[in-house]
Amino acid sequence: MKIAVFSGIDGNASIDRYARELAVNMPASTDAEVVRLNKSPGLKGATYDRYLKYPRIARQSRADYNIIASESYSFLLLVLPPKRTVVICHDLHPLIYRGWSGTYRLRYKMNLRIMRHARAVIAISEHTRKDLLKYCPFIPPEKVFAIHNGLERKWRRIEDEARLNPVRRTYGLEGRTIVLHVGNDNWYKNFATLLRAFAAVDNPELVLVKVGDCGAPNRELIRQLGIANRFVHIRGADDDQLMCLYNLATMLVFPSLHEGFGWPPLEAMACGCPVIATRKASLPEVCGEACLYVEPRDVDGIAAAIRTLNENSDMRADLIRRGLSQAQKFNWRKTAQAILQAAHWTQ
Repeated sequence: MKIAVFSGIDGNASIDRYARELAVNMPASTDAEVVRLNKSPGLKGATYDRYLKYPRIARQSRADYNIIASESYSFLLLVLPPKRTVVICHDLHPLIYRGWSGTYRLRYKMNLRIMRHARAVIAISEHTRKDLLKYCPFIPPEKVFAIHNGLERKWRRIEDEARLNPVRRTYGLEGRTIVLHVGNDNWYKNFATLLRAFAAVDNPELVLVKVGDCGAPNRELIRQLGIANRFVHIRGADDDQLMCLYNLATMLVFPSLHEGFGWPPLEAMACGCPVIATRKASLPEVCGEACLYVEPRDVDGIAAAIRTLNENSDMRADLIRRGLSQAQKFNWRKTAQAILQAAHWTQ
């Protein structure tokens, strides 16, 4: 059985990772390959690549079955055989949040309309499935399956201090107690609330390390809060550096308002890093009983959780133990097999 997994062309790291891991972890009896297209520079080139070149490549596919790795590429169903094609839905953010442009939202809605023709739609969490059925009543519920993402086994505890020291030195983290945040600076990440909570802790020994974008409004907020000397911004970190940061951190704080799934808490747990998170959207599915929960807009509550976790070594040890166990529940091979079963592509 030959399976083509169509990734995105926008350089979205999460979509690219999903496509790669799904293909790699398909059963040995399958021949799974990721179909990629490098986006041309400029808006005109990107539009041409997305809506003309990529469909032409898809039309030439000779795979027995196809998996479209993002709902934003459902338009490929116009050239792929729908009965032999599955679409992955990650979240409904463009419908939930109205900050997107009208043109983008229109394209997104059109993709969702086309998606109803797929053999099956895979939502990456039960919450995403509920959102999909709420906002897209034209998709038959029996076509939509909630199947969690997997987690790569490379995320693990590092016992060798010599491996961690270069990261400490590179980012000036020697002798610092690290409060970590991983993610972009979109609305749902709720990073401004974390900044206010961190400032309220008022502990000079703590440093807030952010991996990912930090927009101008939050950079200004950092200045206003007077925490610039306790803030380290790492715009981009490869997986090896990120794994070291998870191992160095005393905690990961992830106060998201919404997540389609949410990889950072699981990655942190697998690396032995205690997690503070919210009960919003998919996060309870991902984190289970292995994290300390807070309300996303409660600045004082998040600050109190940071203080408690920093001062209570027994609580940290308990969350580390629970987190390591929770992370083991998410396996890419199980995810791949479940998708085949949902589509009735028996293996």
